[in-house]
Amino acid sequence: MLRRGPGLHAGVSEETWGIPKEHVIGSASDYEYTNGAIVRTGRMLGGLALGPGKPAHIYAQTGRLPVFAGGNADVDIEMLASSKFALLLNHDDGDREYAYTTAAEKSLAKAKELGWTLVSMKDDWTTIF
Repeated sequence: MLRRGPGLHAGVSEETWGIPKEHVIGSASDYEYTNGAIVRTGRMLGGLALGPGKPAHIYAQTGRLPVFAGGNADVDIEMLASSKFALLLNHDDGDREYAYTTAAEKSLAKAKELGWTLVSMKDDWTTIF
């Protein structure tokens, strides 16, 4: 999941995929007005968007739960479960990209249990950048 407002993913989404940062939802830094200036704090606005925080952030920004959600780890389970269509990416190609299935065991089991679309980098992708 990407983020709404200022931040790394918001800037990357616009430059890379042409998705305006206003259309990107996720964790964002909190700011406060101090001594006449806007200052970035060490806190996350609305908490960190992991696990149950993901659908909560999506709902807070849109007033709806996602129709489509894509994820690749256990921290995405709640977001994927809250969507009408869920896609889980399995990072299982250690030859062409770093394979990491650790921290994805629960999501892989949940994908099978709930019938989510499962995409294998090893079996389903021709090219990995």
